[in-house]
Amino acid sequence: MMTGKQSPMQPVPVKADIKVEPCSDCITIGKLVADKKSLSGKKIRVTGVVTKVNEAIMEKNWIHIQDGTETDGVFDLTITTSQIASVGETVTFEGRIALDKDFGYGYFYNILMEEGLIIK
Repeated sequence: MMTGKQSPMQPVPVKADIKVEPCSDCITIGKLVADKKSLSGKKIRVTGVVTKVNEAIMEKNWIHIQDGTETDGVFDLTITTSQIASVGETVTFEGRIALDKDFGYGYFYNILMEEGLIIK
């Protein structure tokens, strides 16, 4: 999620009108944000609609998803992955949660799913 240190280079995500039913063992984005400290470093699953894709940046694809939930104004999750998904596609990712990742050049993520794998 792109919150916290924003720079002119890092666009603010736009909230889409989305409502996704989470898989039985998934965590919603809203719950992830609310429980981020306890979920840091843990592998979780999350289902959402792909809202943005940036391919081959730092040898990773950067996929943004939303599921219609929100906590503290955060509704978008960024996932790094070697896989690809299309905007508008509903996908379930599994990956490890990282907090406060600073990639420099104004790209700072309070919450990021790393090495996400599409499982559905």
